[in-house]
Amino acid sequence: PYQTQERVGQSLLRRACLDGTRHALKTAVAQARGLVFEMGSTTTFLNERVQDLRWVITDRVVNGSPVWAAVDGVLFLYRNAKNAMTVSTESRCAAGSPTSIIVNLMMWTADVATPTELPSDGWASSRCATLVPQYASATHVRSKSTGIMSSWVRVPEMRITAVHGLDDDEPAMAAALRQLAALV
Repeated sequence: PYQTQERVGQSLLRRACLDGTRHALKTAVAQARGLVFEMGSTTTFLNERVQDLRWVITDRVVNGSPVWAAVDGVLFLYRNAKNAMTVSTESRCAAGSPTSIIVNLMMWTADVATPTELPSDGWASSRCATLVPQYASATHVRSKSTGIMSSWVRVPEMRITAVHGLDDDEPAMAAALRQLAALV
């Protein structure tokens, strides 16, 4: 059922093999293992629109990273222009906009190649993504630059579970893993 996503993963791996750097190979291997995943709050916190979404990798790239689309095709998960993983609409995704309804507060680093590698306690949601009673009592996030409380609230804990990825014996994955092992 995930043939399109598998082709995207194979393409990522082939490009990484051509690049040949450790970073490109490690990133592509991680991304090819997280082609499809589910994400949602571990507690009753997010509203129905964003709770328990299934995400699939796309062939789109924004700010140097792959884009994942919710299976409903309405929301997208991408690295925004401020280097943070963001959930927003297609138009905002295309622009790389930081305007979103859910964001991971940890800045994207070279060590994080896929959303499945982000810490579960580093997410914040906006008023429109959060259940009303939970939003009212949640911990608000302070702005790093001003120290002022923002409209964002901390999601107590997000669950991100890989559902489908390429196996290590898939030819493109095996080639990338062999090339990566040779770099050690």
